[in-house]
Amino acid sequence: MSDPVPGTARGGKQNEFAVPFTRHHLQYWDEEHFLLLMSKSRIAILAIIVAFSVVTFLQLQTAAQLRRELAAAGEENARLHQNLTAQEQDSPSSSLRVGSSADEKPAEPQQKRLQELESEVMRLRGAAGRATRAEAEVAQLKSALESHQVSTAVPVPDANSNSNLILAYVGEAVPPPANINPAYTKHGLINAIQQAAQLAGVSLKKVEIDTSEFPFLVGAVCDSDADFEKVKAQFKNMPDYEYGGATSSHGTYAFNITPYRGYPPEAGERIARRVPLRMQMFFNQLNTR
Repeated sequence: MSDPVPGTARGGKQNEFAVPFTRHHLQYWDEEHFLLLMSKSRIAILAIIVAFSVVTFLQLQTAAQLRRELAAAGEENARLHQNLTAQEQDSPSSSLRVGSSADEKPAEPQQKRLQELESEVMRLRGAAGRATRAEAEVAQLKSALESHQVSTAVPVPDANSNSNLILAYVGEAVPPPANINPAYTKHGLINAIQQAAQLAGVSLKKVEIDTSEFPFLVGAVCDSDADFEKVKAQFKNMPDYEYGGATSSHGTYAFNITPYRGYPPEAGERIARRVPLRMQMFFNQLNTR
């Protein structure tokens, strides 16, 4: 069975493939990315709220623990005072030595007890300071959390405005230059893919050219990905062409072989932005034909 002539449909008519890249082609793509953006925003807001709640809970626990320590220290301090008073009442003569002068130091047991009381007072002051700071931090966290919850009630962005931003970024379609190199015309690209397939010993099932804008894209269907790799290798030996990547799956390829040097100088950036999207659209249509 003879292979169909690449670039020719049944009935002898040549396939013309035009994929204008307008706002309508971006509608589905826009909505899908908009929904994804909103989902990510909601997840981020929820994560922030959860983080604030956890920190607030930990601060409240710390403040409660410090209050308990402060209360226990107060009880211990009162107990020490009671013990000291009882000892002074039981042994009134132990505070001063007999015949000592007025500037003599207290007895050793009393001096030790006084040191313990001073240490306890210092610890209580530190605990009280930590409790005060913890309460202040909890109040700040509550205020920040309430402010954040109010600020997150932002209006939903307009999908149309996002569409306009995307269209502005991609830019307008690039028409074929008036002095286009014959190698980059529809017939030039068909001849190039046929020559590459012949040199590689590969039979192509289908060849189509997207001429909707410049550069024209090539669509090809092979028996396998290995066959296309053989065809692709031949472009290295063709000085007018340069393989610039493809959108592909299971032997179906939409790709560009027009080199950057063949682009109009003022449209190079626009072409670089538009070609990946065009290849995806071209690939989708090749799969449905």
